[in-house]
Amino acid sequence: MESEFGEHFITAGLSGRPIRLYYCGYHRCSPGHGYGPAMRDHALLHYIRSGKGKFQAGGTSYELQAGDCFVLSPNVPGAYRADEEEPWQYAWVGFDGEMFGAYLAAAGLTEEHPTYSFREPERISRLFDRMFAGTADESFIGEAEGISYLFRFFARLLEETRQSSVAAGPLSRRDADESVQQAIRFIRSNYSRPLTVSDLAAHVGLERSYFSKRFRERIGKSPHDFLTRYRMEQAARMLIHTRVPVGTIAASVGFEDLSYFSKVFRKHHGASPGSFREQHLARHGAAE
Repeated sequence: MESEFGEHFITAGLSGRPIRLYYCGYHRCSPGHGYGPAMRDHALLHYIRSGKGKFQAGGTSYELQAGDCFVLSPNVPGAYRADEEEPWQYAWVGFDGEMFGAYLAAAGLTEEHPTYSFREPERISRLFDRMFAGTADESFIGEAEGISYLFRFFARLLEETRQSSVAAGPLSRRDADESVQQAIRFIRSNYSRPLTVSDLAAHVGLERSYFSKRFRERIGKSPHDFLTRYRMEQAARMLIHTRVPVGTIAASVGFEDLSYFSKVFRKHHGASPGSFREQHLARHGAAE
């Protein structure tokens, strides 16, 4: 398979803090083509258009395919490699700035959880096509075009994650109470720890029963149920995209007891963690 590559560097100089777009590009990789381990001083996001491959960062390996994206966080070593049989084609964009970092965090893309699977991949592919075409103009105009499409990408990313079962509610209601939103953010950042409802209430400075009542009124479920669902969503993502042992995944989402984790996972997903992973692999294999 012949490799195909294109990249635009954004050097007009209009960009500054808090917004900085460094470059964007695309690559139809040859089998086994890889990068790293290496790191950058800015964020680098890849979107997979077709094929598949592996991404490694933070001691975890992720098996990714068309419609997935992955983020290499600033100053974090990472590596990625195209599959030998079905090498991926991806687009990428490098950026910096507190604003874009906040968008990634709001969507749940963090150093600990650097991947996401888009529900509308064609829509995302079109955005990257337009970003690349716009930045061909090596002037302030091209830079502004690139930044505008980067903002549109984050709008689509936040739109999808807001509508997901784990994110719906707190970000979609403008009148949502700030203490509840603060608790949601705390859950997303700390769900791997042994959190309790009392911990959440203490974090936002409210009495436990009052906090629980307010949370249920705003979100439609109790803090405990929301935390559990979020953990199960993250566990499912890890089972699909990694080969990490089930026990490690259980610990990574805040469960010290593997049997209890398996029981809760089965309740939420209708299958044991092991069966859930096997079913996904079987469906993916059939699709190929």
